[in-house]
Amino acid sequence: MATVVAAMDRVSQAPLPDGGVLSGLAVPAEAGWYVIQVKPRQEGRVLRRLSLAAIATILPFIEVPRRRGGGKGLEPLFPGYLFVRLPHVLFDPAGWSRVRWTPGVVRVLGVGDTPVAVPPDLVAAIEEQTRELGFVRLPSPFTNGARVRLRSGPFQDLEAMFERPLSRSGRVLVLLQLLGQPTPVEVDEDCLEFA
Repeated sequence: MATVVAAMDRVSQAPLPDGGVLSGLAVPAEAGWYVIQVKPRQEGRVLRRLSLAAIATILPFIEVPRRRGGGKGLEPLFPGYLFVRLPHVLFDPAGWSRVRWTPGVVRVLGVGDTPVAVPPDLVAAIEEQTRELGFVRLPSPFTNGARVRLRSGPFQDLEAMFERPLSRSGRVLVLLQLLGQPTPVEVDEDCLEFA
């Protein structure tokens, strides 16, 4: 406890960039969310190691079209960054040491050597977006009644009317004019483009 008080005294007298001195420092004792930068494509490895160290982490994903083979895949929403939940560095220096020395961690985002917490509303919004599917899915650009053209498949180059999304897997319902009748057909949303 004496080291925490001594550390707080040092920080409370720290010079600010504008030449002033920080006084009356109010540092919350409860845990906050912070951002760490990791080496390229090492997010999963760092996430596993921090989880083994019992440190709460968030690595949000977003669904994106695959470059090869069509379909969709998942990529980190913020490539190269993770969110970690820890008390302020003054209250848990050992936890921060574990984070900083985890293989794959480049740095903790902050001002100088002091980590800066992310606003809780931002983390809550990310958690809300990922709650249903476990990742962020961008809304469909197509609306009911939109004229679309099929880019691939047995109905390639035919025009249809977008009806509605069917499932979380990216299937949609379109109405094709076949034999003079609007016929409902299920297709992958990736096969559509605006007509």
